[in-house]
Amino acid sequence: MKTQITLIAILIYFSTSIFAQVESFSSAGLRTIIPFFYFNALNFKSDDPNYTRVDLYIQVPYTQLSFVKEGNFYIANYEVTAGVYDSTDRIVTEKIWSEKIVLGSYSESVSRNGSNISSRSFRLIPGNYKLKVAVQDRESKKNANATVDLNVRAFKDPFAISDILLVSKYTEVESRREVIPNITNNVVFSEDGFYVFFEFYNHSAVTNFSMNCKVTNSKGKTILEFNIPYTLPSSRTPIFLKVEKSDFSIGEYVLTVTAKSLDSLIKGSYSVSKRIFSRWVGVPRSIVDLNKAIEQMIYITSRDRINELLKIEDQQVKYERFMEFWKSKDPTPKTEENELMDEYYGRVEYANQHFSTYQEGWKSDMGMVFIILGPPNNVERRPFNYDSPAYEIWEYYTLNRRFIFVDYTGFGDYRLINRDFSDWFKYR
Repeated sequence: MKTQITLIAILIYFSTSIFAQVESFSSAGLRTIIPFFYFNALNFKSDDPNYTRVDLYIQVPYTQLSFVKEGNFYIANYEVTAGVYDSTDRIVTEKIWSEKIVLGSYSESVSRNGSNISSRSFRLIPGNYKLKVAVQDRESKKNANATVDLNVRAFKDPFAISDILLVSKYTEVESRREVIPNITNNVVFSEDGFYVFFEFYNHSAVTNFSMNCKVTNSKGKTILEFNIPYTLPSSRTPIFLKVEKSDFSIGEYVLTVTAKSLDSLIKGSYSVSKRIFSRWVGVPRSIVDLNKAIEQMIYITSRDRINELLKIEDQQVKYERFMEFWKSKDPTPKTEENELMDEYYGRVEYANQHFSTYQEGWKSDMGMVFIILGPPNNVERRPFNYDSPAYEIWEYYTLNRRFIFVDYTGFGDYRLINRDFSDWFKYR
């Protein structure tokens, strides 16, 4: 029990933003930092039949920006660089723009629900590309970047569907629509369900279609499916489709929309899919599997407590007990944010991204130390030599601790050799 309390105290001591910590650790030679933004690149039909319009949406949470008070306002500025590259890594096109956020109160600037969304469009020839996105906070100079494959589709079929955009808010009053896109692809578990948006392209005469919406879980099981009939003209039609609440437990899903022609003159079907993540309010976005999140608590609680939570069959009850545990550790219980919980799972996510080999990074020796203590003050790294294996030395000056990790196999599986800290292993 004494060791467990010590671990919690250490985590609270280091519970400033995981991103700021990783950035300082990066300067010591760690591979990269966790991106502090979200983005979606979506295919839409262009007015020019030889091109496709790709809309890029960037969402930056307020909590990842440095706000400066100017008069009665709190102001943050950041810059976005987005480049499209071909298969030879030559740049095809690039856009750079700045965003300025002006808020009226400090509480808004630190709210986990606050974020800024911006977008830009690219006109590209259908094909395969690389999309590289970078965001830099002007005040702190903190930056993050990400690279993804970009498949640009053509829309030459008799009928077709654009990529799917999740919608976090949709209202329609007197034919006026208010739409806020959901760039994170995280769907909050709620009674209201959620909306998706896509465009339908009909290149023939007015035709009757059946629009099928299906949601499958990670095991391929269909948990929701419905059909809606449409009579669509020969043009571009925007469609907002509501997905009603169903048996969504926390986890990863695939949402598929399929249009099927009901007329004899035009036959066939057209489908598009999108990965989505279901979560509950208050759970960090990195958590997509509740059972796994409970297993990952091994460095902050006992195996008995973990087994007790895992045995609960009702997902809602399991979620409530999980949140009760973290609420009891919340250093600021009167605020909406649970800094300790966010910090802990931020470190888990970082460990998975940087220390994974044949096992997930949070289970590794490096992951264990990083999750418990955060990034070290200094890293000494020695590569593999013909007469000695690769190793790393992590030093924590404030704790007077030094950890030596050795890669005996040559496959990046670094093992902790100074086992005088082995009492921590009982929490694995």
